[in-house]
Amino acid sequence: MKLSADRIAYLLEMYSEGKATAEEEQELFNWAAEGNEWPVKEHIEKLVSSYQSGEVALPADWELLYQRIIQEKNTRYNIPAAVKKTTWIYWAAAAIAVLLGTYYYFYVSIPMGEYPVKLADVKPKTNDDVAAPNAVNAVLTLANGQRIILDSTGDGMLAIQGSVKVMKLPDGQIAYKGSDREVQYNTLNNPRGSRVVGLTLADGSKVWLNAASSLRYPTAFTGNERKVEITGEAYFEVAHNPAMPFVVSKGETTVQVLGTHFNINAYDDERSLNVTLLEGSVRVGTAGNMQPKVIRPGQQAQVGKSGNIELLPSVNLDEVMAWKNGLFSFNGEGIESIMRQVSRWYDVDVVFEKQVTEKFYAEVSKTTNVSTLLKMLESTKAVQFSIEGKTIRVMP
Repeated sequence: MKLSADRIAYLLEMYSEGKATAEEEQELFNWAAEGNEWPVKEHIEKLVSSYQSGEVALPADWELLYQRIIQEKNTRYNIPAAVKKTTWIYWAAAAIAVLLGTYYYFYVSIPMGEYPVKLADVKPKTNDDVAAPNAVNAVLTLANGQRIILDSTGDGMLAIQGSVKVMKLPDGQIAYKGSDREVQYNTLNNPRGSRVVGLTLADGSKVWLNAASSLRYPTAFTGNERKVEITGEAYFEVAHNPAMPFVVSKGETTVQVLGTHFNINAYDDERSLNVTLLEGSVRVGTAGNMQPKVIRPGQQAQVGKSGNIELLPSVNLDEVMAWKNGLFSFNGEGIESIMRQVSRWYDVDVVFEKQVTEKFYAEVSKTTNVSTLLKMLESTKAVQFSIEGKTIRVMP
C-alpha cells in the first residue's frame, strides 16, 4: 500500500489520540505490514519525532518491541511463513503504540490456529480511579515495640539499638551500621499500596521488599548462621560469608545460601512459594521434605502447600524480577493471578462476579493508574471491570 507522508502522519496522529476510525486503523496497520520491521521502524520514528516538538523516539522503545514481540510472534505461536505477513499487522499496532510512548504491549491468548489481536492505546473514560503508589509507606518496628513510619521521617539516624545505628539513606533505603553481641529483632513491614522499599542488613546483605511483604531480622548477626523471616515477596543480594550461612524462612520452608542473588515469592494467597535464583546457588528445603533441592542460576524451586518441591529448570528472569524493576509482567497468567498483583500494588479489594478463563500477556509500567491497566484488559473483550472507590469488580 502506497501512502503519502502526509497521510501516514495524519493516521499516526489520529491513532495516537485515540480518534482513528476502524478503517483508518486498518489502513495504518496495512501500511506497516507491507515493509519489514526496520523500514517501518525508521519511518515511524521519523514521523513521531516531527510530531513531538523535535523529541526523538527512544531507540529503547523499538528494542523492547523487537525483543519482546517480534521474536515471540514466531516462537510462542510457531507462525507459518505463509501467514507471518498478515500476522504482522497486529504486531505493527503494538509497534506504533510503543513508538508513540505507551511503553507496553498487551495481547490475550486465544485458541490454537488463531493469533493475538491488537490493542490500541486506551484512554480511561471513568472518573473512578486509583493512582499508583508514590511513596514508601513501610513501617519499621524496633525491638522495644517503637514503630517508625518511613515516609514521615527525614534522612539520617532513626534509632540506636545497642551498638547498631539504624539509618535512613537519601534514597529512602534503610541501613544498619555497626555490630553487637546482643540479639535484637526488628521487623520491616511494607503494606499494600506502597512502593518497593530497600534494606541493608548489618552484614551488608541487601533486601528489597515488594508491597504486602515483611521481613523480620536481627539488628546484628551472631552465632553460626544469619537467619531472617519473610512474608510476601523479596529480592536478596546476600553478602558472602562461608562461615555463617544466610537462611530465609517462611513457615516450614527454608532457603539456605552462602552468598548469592535470589528472589522469593511467598505470598500466602499464591498456589506455591517460589524461589528463583539469579546468581550462585541455594538450597531449598521443607520440614516434610528430607531431600532439599539445590537450584542453579535461571532455575526456580516451587514449594507446594503440602511441602512438595518442584524444580523448574528454566524460567524467565525478567518476568520474575519485573516487580523490582517497576513493571507488571504477565506471561500467560489468568485474571485471578493478575488481580492479586493489582490488589497489592494499588491497595484495592477485588470482587469476582465472573469466571475468566483466558490467559493474558503484558508488560506495563507500574506507574500507570489502575483504570488504564483495566481498560487495556477490557479491550481484549474477555473481561470487564468497574471501579467503586477502592473496590474493583470483575464483571460479566
